[in-house]
Amino acid sequence: MNIVLNYSPIALFLIMIGIGMSVSIKSLIEVYKNLKVLLTGLLLQMLILPTIGLCFAIFAPVDTAVKLGVILITCVPSAISSNYITKLASGNIALSVSLTAVTSSLSFITIPFMLIIVAPIILDEAIIFQEFNFKKISLFLFFMATVPILIGTFINTKFSIFVEKIKKIYSIFSLLLFLIIIFAAWFSEWDFIISLYKSIGLLVVLLLILILVITYTLVNLLNLSEINRKTIIIESLIQNAAAAIIVGSAFLGVEGGYLAVAALYALLQYKILIFLWVINKFYYNLNLKSKKR
Repeated sequence: MNIVLNYSPIALFLIMIGIGMSVSIKSLIEVYKNLKVLLTGLLLQMLILPTIGLCFAIFAPVDTAVKLGVILITCVPSAISSNYITKLASGNIALSVSLTAVTSSLSFITIPFMLIIVAPIILDEAIIFQEFNFKKISLFLFFMATVPILIGTFINTKFSIFVEKIKKIYSIFSLLLFLIIIFAAWFSEWDFIISLYKSIGLLVVLLLILILVITYTLVNLLNLSEINRKTIIIESLIQNAAAAIIVGSAFLGVEGGYLAVAALYALLQYKILIFLWVINKFYYNLNLKSKKR
């Protein structure tokens, strides 16, 4: 499975092209018309989530590898799967894709800034991130995330008819690549993941609940529409574990537990969403029955 992880940057490049091809100029214009909603999503994803991760790392009684893994997973942008989930949840797909594209495009600045500059100031254990070369990691993320998104957007703009024909197939292809990277991380650190699941599974669930509560509170305080609230909550909760795994393996190596934290988070974030979906369906059916009476 290390072979898969070695080629994972290529997979990420192809995934990001798919995100770019999902973005149209028209949809971007529509999203940018409501700056309040867009800025709320960007604020949560690029500032509040990394801050939550840092606070967790400071106060949670876990070892260094877990702390660094948590910081890493909360710094990355939302995952491509968030767009699929938003569609299934009848959310604002244009907003979801735009948030994923913008946060991914800017990750070559945001991720190294949080990891190399901010984290070591706040947490002594994060001093290991200072070993990263800011320029090197920025260029790596620029060519792995920003460039392919721009390429995908260009392709969609110039060859929209062609993109419309292949969009569904390419979306499935991108999702499969994403899942392969996650499964590769699970397989390569399976023993560590099992031990983590038993020792800090509850803490990671609490981290997810904290993210959910803060996001839910903010979008409600700002009085956003239901469709936009739903979308931003999904975008904030679903992190790009594949990107965290790729960055971690490229700069920290494939051992030590960093990948295991990202893989564990990836597993639990979907469990939380499924649980929320079941609860939502239950209350929906309950309200439906009460109205019929």
